[in-house]
Amino acid sequence: MAEDLLSKALSHIFEEVGFTKMRISLENNFKEIQKAHDSIHEFIYLAPLCLPSTAKVSWHQKSAFLTYHFQAFDQAHRSFLELLAGYYNTSYILLRTVLELLLKGAFWECLAHKKFRDSADVIKKKASVKIGYFPKTILDWLNDVITQKPSIKKELEEVSAAIFDKVSPIFEDSTLRKLIPQTKVIIEQLADWEILDSISEPLEKVYSLYSDLSSEVHVIPDKTDIGRRLLSERDLFESDFMPEELKEFTTIFHKVMDIGIVIELNVLSDWISQNGKTKAKLKKRLATIKDLELKFSSEKLETLVAL
Repeated sequence: MAEDLLSKALSHIFEEVGFTKMRISLENNFKEIQKAHDSIHEFIYLAPLCLPSTAKVSWHQKSAFLTYHFQAFDQAHRSFLELLAGYYNTSYILLRTVLELLLKGAFWECLAHKKFRDSADVIKKKASVKIGYFPKTILDWLNDVITQKPSIKKELEEVSAAIFDKVSPIFEDSTLRKLIPQTKVIIEQLADWEILDSISEPLEKVYSLYSDLSSEVHVIPDKTDIGRRLLSERDLFESDFMPEELKEFTTIFHKVMDIGIVIELNVLSDWISQNGKTKAKLKKRLATIKDLELKFSSEKLETLVAL
């Protein structure tokens, strides 16, 4: 490719990405934007600190959550960048994906471990569907798989991401997909498992946030960017900086990252409790988390490092 053609293409793409609007966004509300951005990095930074430096512990034991965790980090970054460029609906859609990754990652992680399967009372009560002649839950599916090959129980404890291979037939069959609980039930089960511990009224707060973000996904007219411009009497077809949207989004984004860190700390809490050195490393992050005003996260971390 000719150098001048490549330069022209890149210049065009830079304009489409929205660098000019990003500058305007940063100038308008830099402090809150910085806090939201730094929360993303704190989220990804904490997980490696939680891993004890001992041969008895491997990241594979939490790999079901950690694979979703890393994907959530990438999606949060993309959501943040779309926000700065003024693509608000796109930002919100990606942000709902971030929240769902966190919830589903924690859910599959827990199901990989016997102690959580044995105490999954919410799923037993609220997530039963008729498959064939009898009602079943995702727990019944997993128990059947383990009964057929008992070694799977140990495999899941050692490499939790192995659960994805075991449940893959569910995703490939429209009838079996009904075994996967609705998001509200997943949130309620996570709360019962104490994965949302430190969040007051977790079912109400987390599900309400998820529902609000879902309105962006389902393209309710007022939630499209053109709908936003119409309501604010702006040019309908000109992507424009909207300070009120920037402010609202950074607030919601901050809440999602706070919830994400709480989930992360609770999923990895048994690692943290095993090792004084791990606690010492995490304790050093407490001041930063407080500075970022991650209320629920700081409360959770304070409890964990004090144990």
